[in-house]
Amino acid sequence: IERLEMLKDEIYKERCKIQALTLEGNRYKRQDARFELFYENIAKVKETLPYPVLNRSYIDEVNEQEYVLGFGDIHYGANFTSANNQYSIKECKKRFGILLTETENYVIKNGISRIKIINVGDSIQGILRLTDLQLNEIPITEAVVEISRLIAEFLNELSVVCDIEYYHVPMANHSQTRNLGSKASELAQEDMEKIITSYISDLLSNNDKVAVISNVGKDYIDFKVFDFDCFAMHGHQIKSTKECIKNMSNMHRKFYSYGFLGHTHSANEIIVGEENHNNMEVLTVPAFVGSCPYADKLFVGSKAMAKIYEFDSVYGHVGSKNIILN
Repeated sequence: IERLEMLKDEIYKERCKIQALTLEGNRYKRQDARFELFYENIAKVKETLPYPVLNRSYIDEVNEQEYVLGFGDIHYGANFTSANNQYSIKECKKRFGILLTETENYVIKNGISRIKIINVGDSIQGILRLTDLQLNEIPITEAVVEISRLIAEFLNELSVVCDIEYYHVPMANHSQTRNLGSKASELAQEDMEKIITSYISDLLSNNDKVAVISNVGKDYIDFKVFDFDCFAMHGHQIKSTKECIKNMSNMHRKFYSYGFLGHTHSANEIIVGEENHNNMEVLTVPAFVGSCPYADKLFVGSKAMAKIYEFDSVYGHVGSKNIILN
């Protein structure tokens, strides 16, 4: 009898092992299936967009100013209703249509042959906390694919009327994956903005009228407007907005004149110093997503916008145009 009991125990243990292995195997199969779906989406998105039919007959002379279109905080995938704003994937696509029309009209009206475009990050809603699962219409992998195509299509269509230098900030808080319960920027290298930038670049690989520029491995990107050194970053890592130009200049041993930030969801132009003929300014880019229920609670809502900044070769930033999207 003792022998039989021992055999029963051994059989039970072996059965438990088999069940455990089966469960583990199923878990890996489900994981593999998710990755396969992700890679299938990648394959779809990496089909290059058709080269646009150019229309530039309206440009009689070169405009001597330079222009920067700033947008960010798209939070693609989010779905909510606030006091003065409704947002969804459908609404986001509608706003990109408005932005394209308004920017094209501005380019044609001002005879602009080249424009710089800055995306200051938070392109997707992401999952910073469990409550974000209630806001997201679609899985994060799908959001990454869809926003990449949406931005690329916008750039492709706009290149019909002007050449484009597109600068995409490589890191932002909402696009971080937050693996293993990590906190903000604890695993900052795990950031979907890099993937989005790569997809956009692949989609536009046949369009020599659009240059896609990023700064992989850094949390900022820098560029020049005329001879003015500028940088752009999302801004979640900035403790003092007014000090950020000084701090960036000290850290990188470069005399920055303008800093473009996102994250705060409201547009500001803050003068923090002066040079011979121009002000040094922190330019906070408005939020594409606009106000949300959280902003309503804090009474800090603002319209969904993008912004075009006009620069003079001597006097620097001399004008701005708000593009209201909702």
